[in-house]
Amino acid sequence: MEEQAIIDMPTYYQLKELMGADFVVELIDTYISETNTLIEQLGHALNNGEAASFGRVAHSIKSSSASLGALVFSQQARELEMMGKAADLAGAGEKLEKLGTGFRQVQQKLEELKHES
Repeated sequence: MEEQAIIDMPTYYQLKELMGADFVVELIDTYISETNTLIEQLGHALNNGEAASFGRVAHSIKSSSASLGALVFSQQARELEMMGKAADLAGAGEKLEKLGTGFRQVQQKLEELKHES
């Protein structure tokens, strides 16, 4: 099975072409900052058993990640979103840890892309 890229480059380059390189750099900075905060909010919602909030926060991560081309990461967030919608957070802690690891990979790749000319 072929491993998918951390960032889907056609999606990323299309965004860059449509919005301009300078805007995409700003977008990446905002995305990284906001996603860090959202992941913290996921942990808080999980610890408090707030399934609906957990689902909403995961939805936000899913959507913004897909728009930047972080499709695999977006799919991980979608799984958490569905758990929240189903009000079943069993096993969500492990998935949240994997989401955190996935985000670090996405963040690293986006930082690299910011610096390419």
